[in-house]
Amino acid sequence: MALFSGNDLRDAARALRRSPTISACAILCLALGLGVTTAISSAIDKALLQAPPFNDPGSLVTVYRTTPHFKTGPFSAPNYLDLSRHARQLTIAAVSYGTSLLTVGGEATQVSVLNTTGNLFPMLGVKAQAGRLLLPADDARDQPRVVVLSDELWHSQFAGDPSIVGRSILLDGNQVTVVGIAPRDFRIPRGPSVLKAQVWEPLRFTDNQLQQRGSNFMPALGRLAPGATLASAQREMDDLFNGLVTVYPDLKGEGIRVVPLTVDATASVRTPLLLMLGAVLMVLLIAATDVASLLLARGVHRRRETAIRSALGGSRWAVMRPVFLESVLLAMIGALLGLGLAWAGVRTIGALATRRLPQLAGLTVDLRVIGFALLMALIVAIACGVAPAWRTASVDPQDALRDGRGGGMGRGQHRLLAALVIGEVALSLMLMIGAGLVLRGFSKLVHSDPGFDPAPIVTLAVTVSPQAYTGQEGPTRHFLNPALDAIRQLPGIEAASSIQLLPYDSWGWNGNTRYEGEPADNRTQRPLVEFRMVANDFFKVTGQKLLSGRTLLPSDDDRPESPYVVVVNEALVKRDFKGVDPIGKRFYTGDSTFGTIVGVVSNIRNVGPFAPPTAEMYSTYLQSGNGFSSFPLMIRVRHGDPLAVVPAIRKAIRAIDPLAAVTNVRSMDEVMTASVGAPRFYLLLLATFAIVAIVLAVAGLYGVLSFAVAQRTRELGIRSALGSTATRTAALVARQGMLLVAIGVIGGVAGAIALTRLLSGLLYGVSPLDPLAWLSACALLATAGLAATLVPSWRASRTDPLTAMRGE
Repeated sequence: MALFSGNDLRDAARALRRSPTISACAILCLALGLGVTTAISSAIDKALLQAPPFNDPGSLVTVYRTTPHFKTGPFSAPNYLDLSRHARQLTIAAVSYGTSLLTVGGEATQVSVLNTTGNLFPMLGVKAQAGRLLLPADDARDQPRVVVLSDELWHSQFAGDPSIVGRSILLDGNQVTVVGIAPRDFRIPRGPSVLKAQVWEPLRFTDNQLQQRGSNFMPALGRLAPGATLASAQREMDDLFNGLVTVYPDLKGEGIRVVPLTVDATASVRTPLLLMLGAVLMVLLIAATDVASLLLARGVHRRRETAIRSALGGSRWAVMRPVFLESVLLAMIGALLGLGLAWAGVRTIGALATRRLPQLAGLTVDLRVIGFALLMALIVAIACGVAPAWRTASVDPQDALRDGRGGGMGRGQHRLLAALVIGEVALSLMLMIGAGLVLRGFSKLVHSDPGFDPAPIVTLAVTVSPQAYTGQEGPTRHFLNPALDAIRQLPGIEAASSIQLLPYDSWGWNGNTRYEGEPADNRTQRPLVEFRMVANDFFKVTGQKLLSGRTLLPSDDDRPESPYVVVVNEALVKRDFKGVDPIGKRFYTGDSTFGTIVGVVSNIRNVGPFAPPTAEMYSTYLQSGNGFSSFPLMIRVRHGDPLAVVPAIRKAIRAIDPLAAVTNVRSMDEVMTASVGAPRFYLLLLATFAIVAIVLAVAGLYGVLSFAVAQRTRELGIRSALGSTATRTAALVARQGMLLVAIGVIGGVAGAIALTRLLSGLLYGVSPLDPLAWLSACALLATAGLAATLVPSWRASRTDPLTAMRGE
């Protein structure tokens, strides 16, 4: 015999419709609580629990070079080769970043490139979609130039044509052979970032790179050998590097750090995401508390109905079956709505986090998480709905059918409901205070002074083929300078220049600087300086003030008679030249060559808003000694939208080089906004949790107060009959609700004092006890609580004495 029939389900649906307020509030609470929990649980599962798609990911490691200034440094070519050739405890692979110009059908496009040693793909154990991946034999400089395309580039530029494998494409003006297609969404986690590219190419070291032991530009990864441990690999790396220090004393102070790849990849997001998990569990707890209070109130309201079923001879199961069905139906409706919210939330989180948190790339709602959400919905709804029915089924029907307390709610139930409401208000306030603190910190972050006015500046990247220009400085002299001159002639352009890495977009290049007269030992202990290579008029674009000396001039070029000169910023002067005029001071660029400081400019936050301005040196492209073919441009307009001049800029650039690729067009405001993407992402999540918590608290408070008014209909009618005014009756109910809110606020403040200290990593210069955030959260929740009492209070004030007495 079936446990349930179609009629039972229809009766359950009718029963839910007979109490629309409580049913709607319970469904809303379940949907919001499960939706938010499922979305965030999916993100945490993706970022922290799922292993990367490589063979035996537990044996993969990240290998870092360390100095007294940082612990996550890259390697130089000779150091990498010496370590990798002699290492027995692990295999080491290296990569280097770059860009190239891809020409397809006469159209040129800038593509990102990762040059990698041929052992990388075999070490990871990944397979190509088509063709093959790079191999160790491809590293030899006498081998033909070959590349592997990303799945994205394969589809966007070659329409996913499988015949591209084995064919040649034009990269930087050279014919190169495509040997394979990388796996879909292929990326390698490395610390807080990922290694990914549109083109993967063999890393073939130049003679110059092999001679520069201090030129560190290659991130490194490794895999532990069979039987090796992290400790044994670390000891071997220490021994090998100490041997290098003995031969090359300039390396003194540097070291090696070997970290498990999976741990390293999640380190930067583990604490924030676990905090988000704690916040979302609070939301789920608030939702469960809401459902418990609402269904408990509903169960008490149905005591008379349950007693009648029991008096008519129904078994305990017969008495409880309608309630059980209603709870299951309630749970399923709430869970389905919650999964819909979770699906939308996952899509939103994935879209927001892909660039800001690469660990969440490819985020989807996992089936395991869906199953957990459904189970939680059933447990919450059934436990909260069936528990009152179970208790009522054990009560003497005669007692339950008597007038007075038997059909209503006793003191114990009143206290339990009040405690549940107080608990959800307290939890909601804790979330709101946390969100308010993060908002205050984010506001300070985005309003930190960048040192220049970004509003009238547009940025873009221009890439040309180095093969089209002769000489190492060919693209700079014969393309960049003429292109900038042409842009400066355009109407509405105030200034135009280039910097090798945009402010707020990347840290740049740095090194230990030795000033003239200082000893040559302890290189790693020397002050660290960020080096910025710029074109003419850069300081006109940023508007940096010249504090002393002069700026860089067009005559500061690559001619033998032009000495190497730099302009430094105020932060460097304050650190390295306290009370001393820096103009004319020299620093070593080699064993017997010097650069000279010729000017001092005001600070700008090249490294972004998270740190104060760092010590910097600016030099010209032509004096850098490096051949460039990709140039980020910064262009200041006189008035109006800076993006409006982009078509004219493109035309001016193409007039100099028709095949130049113009990409990544953004206003400087957009660049700065992107730089705070991660804290903005966490703020949006916390703000969402806080809003959901307010909705849940209001829904729960409204539902319980509505039930309380219904339970007190006779009492309120008698009060009206005895002369109580509508205002007094409404105030009575409002006081009851606001008393619960006040107690909840006190509890929430106490809990927030203990919990908000965990948010210190997200506050960016704001105290965990910031009074504005705390007072604002308390005021907002009190206002929301007052709003939740208005409708029940208004309903109570309109109670008709005769109708109330007749109904009872």
